[in-house]
Amino acid sequence: MKHIEVVAAIIRKGGKIFATQRGYGEWKDWWEFPGGKMEVGETPEEAPMMVA
Repeated sequence: MKHIEVVAAIIRKGGKIFATQRGYGEWKDWWEFPGGKMEVGETPEEAPMMVA
């Protein structure tokens, strides 16, 4: 089984929570928290911040 490390961030400001809506794939149009696959050399704390 392939092992992939992923992270997610919950960003909250002024009572609002940031989420993104997927634009592709099996879960298209579903909502998710920012984050994703960790790149080589990236720490878990850095990974969610790389979301565009």
